[in-house]
Amino acid sequence: MGKKRRILLAVLVVAVLGGLAWLMQRRSEPVYHGKPFSYWLKDLEHWDKNTNNAALVAFHDMGTNAIPSLLDVFQSRRGLTEQALMKLDMDQSSIFRHLYEDPWEKKMAASWALYAIGSNALPALPVLTNMLFDSNETAPGAIALAGIGSDGIPFLLAALTNQNHWVIRCAAAESLGWERSDLESVVPALIKRLHDPSQYVRYSVATSLGQLHTQPEIVVPALMNDFSGNDTLLRAKVLDALGQFGSQARAAIPMVVEALKDQNVSYNAAIAFKKIDPKAAAKAGVK
Repeated sequence: MGKKRRILLAVLVVAVLGGLAWLMQRRSEPVYHGKPFSYWLKDLEHWDKNTNNAALVAFHDMGTNAIPSLLDVFQSRRGLTEQALMKLDMDQSSIFRHLYEDPWEKKMAASWALYAIGSNALPALPVLTNMLFDSNETAPGAIALAGIGSDGIPFLLAALTNQNHWVIRCAAAESLGWERSDLESVVPALIKRLHDPSQYVRYSVATSLGQLHTQPEIVVPALMNDFSGNDTLLRAKVLDALGQFGSQARAAIPMVVEALKDQNVSYNAAIAFKKIDPKAAAKAGVK
């Protein structure tokens, strides 16, 4: 059999098997307002962080009924048939790579779905904690743990100080910005990582502190202390974070005004100034 015919036959087999799998899944997946689980999950693949998103509401309402299907997304592995097909001449076709590459968007969508379920997603905790410390699966696990709340926080705080993989610390720092409980322990832990050896972790910490915009009495001074230095991106993120505190960051105004003179961060400084003190910013001619 020629190479092209083998590839076409393999694609046909994959299509048939995929169709059967889709039909079987459709029979068993939860339904919400007449639309199946897969419909709502697809809607979260490109979520714009709008917490009023209909898909988030759907998964919150589906609750524990959606957990088995969501865990299937995380734990899916290639079957024997798929592995056999992958042994065909991959250099002759990019179709297989597309079909069997890691479904990252789908896993992230599943993580946001579990986040929406909140503390009711506790049965997923064992799977999520295993994912958290796997550097290839860290981000989805971290986000979902943040949604669980108090039971997930100890694992995220442990990941925040992981010494083996900066990517694990970074994912933990990002996800802690979505926490809704235990902020009295979360915020100080984030502040400590403002001096993390990884610049990417520092970026994530600054962003999360601004996103949480709580405990300004300790966060604002910490952000101001971290503003000096030659890392332009970190300086920009600190200004963005300070702006999230609004009038609670008034102590930073002199620093923000000085930053207006730095063309590398002047845009961020202007936005922060207008959020912190709109009248003073207008009087200073900041547009």
